Amino acid sequence: MKTVFDAMSPRNKLLLALGLVLGLSALAPLGGVSAAVLARGLLGAAALAGLGWWLVRRRRSDVRFALTERMRVVSRTGLSQRCGLALVEVEGSQYLVAFGDSFAEIRRAHTPVRVKTRSKRRAVARTYEKETLS
Repeated sequence: MKTVFDAMSPRNKLLLALGLVLGLSALAPLGGVSAAVLARGLLGAAALAGLGWWLVRRRRSDVRFALTERMRVVSRTGLSQRCGLALVEVEGSQYLVAFGDSFAEIRRAHTPVRVKTRSKRRAVARTYEKETLS
């Protein structure tokens, strides 16, 4: 929900706040209350109201974008007591990581290629060479 205050530039917001403070200082002596006390009270109340408005708005706002994991351990297995192998996915690419106490080696994992199966009629190899009879 957009308000008029959201559409204002920071400069216009500052000018509005300045105008309100000047108006307050002009009207303060009319009420018999010190201008400084009234200004402090109003500024404190405005600060608390602004903080409350910001907290409520922050909780109600929907997530505008979702952060994706940049690195994820897909699978991990132990090869021995001191060595292991892990399949790690980093931003869509997969890597095999072999690691141990004092070493680590990273290799790009090749994605499996899906082979289209042939029909049974074409599965028999045809030879067009002439056979020699002996």
